[in-house]
Amino acid sequence: MRTGSSQSPWQAPGSPGARFAADGLPRTASGPVLLRATAQRLTVDRPAIAWSLALLLLFKGFVCLATVAFPISTREPTGLVGIAGALTIAGGCGVWLFARRISLLGFELLAAAGSLVTSALVTHAATHGGMMLAAFAYPWIAIYAAHFFPRRAVNAQALLISVGFGAGLLLSGLAHIAIYWVVVTVTIWSICILLANLSENLRRQVGTDHLTGLLNRSGFLSAALRERSLADRTGMPLTVAVIDLDDFKQVNDRGGHAAGDELLIALAREWRERMRPSDILARHGGDEFVLLLPCTLPSGAAAALERLRRGEDPVSWSIGISEWLSGEDLHAALARADERLYDVKLATSQGRRPDGAGTLTPGLGSLQPRSC
Repeated sequence: MRTGSSQSPWQAPGSPGARFAADGLPRTASGPVLLRATAQRLTVDRPAIAWSLALLLLFKGFVCLATVAFPISTREPTGLVGIAGALTIAGGCGVWLFARRISLLGFELLAAAGSLVTSALVTHAATHGGMMLAAFAYPWIAIYAAHFFPRRAVNAQALLISVGFGAGLLLSGLAHIAIYWVVVTVTIWSICILLANLSENLRRQVGTDHLTGLLNRSGFLSAALRERSLADRTGMPLTVAVIDLDDFKQVNDRGGHAAGDELLIALAREWRERMRPSDILARHGGDEFVLLLPCTLPSGAAAALERLRRGEDPVSWSIGISEWLSGEDLHAALARADERLYDVKLATSQGRRPDGAGTLTPGLGSLQPRSC
């Protein structure tokens, strides 16, 4: 599990440990290269779900201000549009500043608020042109939701837009509103259904280890951060375990890499059947795995980990356990578990019994139910 690099593969792309180095760019770099470098420098410390929404809100706010500066009709409520633009820009700045403190539910509510503000502008539109200028925000909100949100939230966002736009049209008093509602609604649902499917498939492929079907590093990080957010809200503990197969190299030496691959596939399948439904298992790489145990303290993890063992298992493995404390990076918890795994392997190689930090004692502690 030890690597020579100080950069952890478990850190999110926007974590403090991830930095973009553009110092090597030539002084004669072209405009697009410099623009990309600047964009990466600005967004590197923020998750994509946050800086995308921040930019979306800022752009929409500037569009509102441009509409005020260059109104398409003297009858349009420029004062209301200006207020909406200012609030939207303020919201974008707030998302940018507090990007790492906003939960997924928070982003969903912010997107819903954007839809409601857009519907309010549609309601007060005096012309069809003003109404469509406001409605242009709907597709961008739908694209954002379909890309970042789970299917439930995407469908809820599409329904909110459909109902909100319809209500806004009815209250606006504009003529021939049915065709506008049909076109916009069909567009929104098409975006939400098609793009959500594509994004879901892409996330599944990116986050899955193709050999074992388990999560890979990227998929584990996303799942672990979701569990961390839930645990922070409920106050329940989280425990991580690092699992390393013993003498796996000998399996490859005796039967070749195909035999090693078959062993990894079989173990992954059997472990998934034996572990609790709430536990999250991932392949770190090679013969190393990581397991996240929600609602479980290290003292109670032994019972869950003992479920992975069977007398007929073709290979043994060593385990290091650590609690993932609230407020700390996942890398820190995994580093502690990695240290304990190293202690276990060292003690085993020296023929002595490992200490309790990394060994399993059947029945040790008690497992808390997932509803904890």
